[in-house]
Amino acid sequence: MKIALTTTAGDLEAQIDPRFGRCPYFLIVETDNLSYEAFENPNVALGGGAGIQSGQLMAEKGVQHVLTGNCGPNAYQTLSAAGIGVIVGCSGGVREVIEQYKSGRLSPEAQPNVASHFGMGSAATGPADATPTGGAAAGFNPGMGRGGGRGMGMGMGRGMGRGRGGGMGRGQGMGGGQGMGSGFPQRQPAPMPQQAPQGATTQDELAMLRQQAEAIGQQMQQIHARIQQLEQQKTGTIAARVDVERCTGCGACVDVCPAGAISLVDGTAVIDTRSCTACSLCVHECPTDAISLG
Repeated sequence: MKIALTTTAGDLEAQIDPRFGRCPYFLIVETDNLSYEAFENPNVALGGGAGIQSGQLMAEKGVQHVLTGNCGPNAYQTLSAAGIGVIVGCSGGVREVIEQYKSGRLSPEAQPNVASHFGMGSAATGPADATPTGGAAAGFNPGMGRGGGRGMGMGMGRGMGRGRGGGMGRGQGMGGGQGMGSGFPQRQPAPMPQQAPQGATTQDELAMLRQQAEAIGQQMQQIHARIQQLEQQKTGTIAARVDVERCTGCGACVDVCPAGAISLVDGTAVIDTRSCTACSLCVHECPTDAISLG
């Protein structure tokens, strides 16, 4: 039986990474003899559609089951359409999880266990529906920090590497990035439509294309919203605002703000509107949708 696991490194001694679309590595394992293929996740830095692209990659690899911590609806639909079972709630060492699978203690879920874009924020302080619902570690609530390192550059955007970098200020992330120097967040191009894996039905391919179209539509909405924000910014009347009822004090906005305009006061995010550049990075990063521009 060929299975895929989301891992922190490329070997059997690694740990399970709780994110599907944005895990650092995929490990493809033959359960009969534990031979494996390891490769870095090429979709980890996508601005959108990482779950869909990763699901299609699993279909191309011919796996029967995917074992991970969490799986959102887009990735789940892509995997299901390809006939791949999704086992969520997995945690701990890779060898241990494989043994649990072989002994029959793990079984596929009938639905996704987290909301869309779960892997882009911090799971430890995310919304209530971002808690795993089944699998090997019920109640497991993984923390997914953004990593360290601040990049200095010419623009104020997200880099193209494994994190956010580059731009007219400072970008924070898991590594280096590249800014275009344009002064607004850089995003990866929308994923190009791909053909369904060999053996898939017309209905399977139709479902995949619809999911990709949805991801592209979401990116277009973000682009149009950013255009509107920049136009309003010219008048100096727009800045980020915090809904204190929704704010959990997770600090995600503090980490991502390139202007250093956000701080935590008594467990709530506070924005210095005089320093805020209305770049909208905090709006997209907030796991509880507590920040808006206005």
